[in-house]
Amino acid sequence: MLPFFFGSNQRRLFGVYETATHYPATGAALLCSSWGREYSNAHRSIRALSKRLCAIGLDTLRFDYYGAGDSGGETVDAQLDGWRADISTALSELKDMSGRPRIAVVGMRLGATLVAQSAQQLSIKADNIILWDPILCGSDYVDSLLDRQNRHDEKSSDPAVSGSSAVAADSELGGLLVSSSFVDGLSSIDLCSRRVMLPSRVLTIFTDGPHRDCEIGSLSKDSSEVATLKAPSPWKDSAEQEEGLPVEVIDRILKWLK
Repeated sequence: MLPFFFGSNQRRLFGVYETATHYPATGAALLCSSWGREYSNAHRSIRALSKRLCAIGLDTLRFDYYGAGDSGGETVDAQLDGWRADISTALSELKDMSGRPRIAVVGMRLGATLVAQSAQQLSIKADNIILWDPILCGSDYVDSLLDRQNRHDEKSSDPAVSGSSAVAADSELGGLLVSSSFVDGLSSIDLCSRRVMLPSRVLTIFTDGPHRDCEIGSLSKDSSEVATLKAPSPWKDSAEQEEGLPVEVIDRILKWLK
């Protein structure tokens, strides 16, 4: 396991690179996580997925977006356009480090949405794209974050921080200080109003109960699949779900990539 920084001096990104433990190595996979509390909650599952991918012959790279985790910048510097560019930067870094001919990109939650939005503009074409419970409707997502935040505020002793669902400039969302433009970017997410066609084989996995109708597919004929699985949602708080790794999802991803 190799922790390191990459990207430019102005936009330093933190990543963890792991080499395949099964030989011959057959490819590499970029893991794009969610953000905020979802990132923290799902960290163990992302690490487990990385280990399992290495065990079938894939090098892996997981990384933090700019303004998140151990990467440079502050949370108020986060912008979705920048995070989409970070995915492209990380993909190029993975390609250079691994030298593997086959590349897969796996996104979870917001990471999956950003991958779907940026797939056509990625610096390197991915052979496979896996979207794990992508956020389909940004306004619903922001509302859910505000609702959770308001429930938490109602338990606080300071009435000045409770009772408002408005998001002002540089306000708290999901427990983090973010800019109003970041919230606007989240709110504008919409993967349901039109077909989303990606230039790779695409596996979309839903586990988070009923979801809005959407059509995410591949420009290559017969190269897309949607799977609905009964499995834990690792990005949720432990009080909201059963404990345990999402083994069913990890197994389905490995099956798709083998």
